[in-house]
Amino acid sequence: MNQNHKEVIEDLALLQQDRQQTLILPLATLIETGNHIAHIADGNLRRSRAQTMAELIKRTVNEQAPWSYYGREFEKEDLLAISDAVVEHAVMKIGIGDLSIVQVYKKYKDSVIPIASIRIWSLDKHLQSYYEEMPSLRRRRDQ
Repeated sequence: MNQNHKEVIEDLALLQQDRQQTLILPLATLIETGNHIAHIADGNLRRSRAQTMAELIKRTVNEQAPWSYYGREFEKEDLLAISDAVVEHAVMKIGIGDLSIVQVYKKYKDSVIPIASIRIWSLDKHLQSYYEEMPSLRRRRDQ
């Protein structure tokens, strides 16, 4: 468990209570979480965490989780955008997993009607910078 566990759980609870919030789960998050679990030294803990992850994936697929899987990822254009950024970001120790999360953020942002704000919810500082207000466009009433 990480040192921010309590804070993350509290933040998640607040996000779940806010009906204006939609939590989107990109594939990279599943892959990175699975990789972290696979590297847990304690075999019993590793198995327990893997079982929990398997259950959360099933809940996600069955729409019983507080987030939705965003499965519209990685068209050719998305992979080209990631490839254009790989070298610059690798120098800054930012991997392809994070780049793909950013690409999903941009793609999702372009696909929704702007009504509030959008952000990447992460403990990683470089991902926290992805936040913007998306005010809705209001039509002027006919006079």
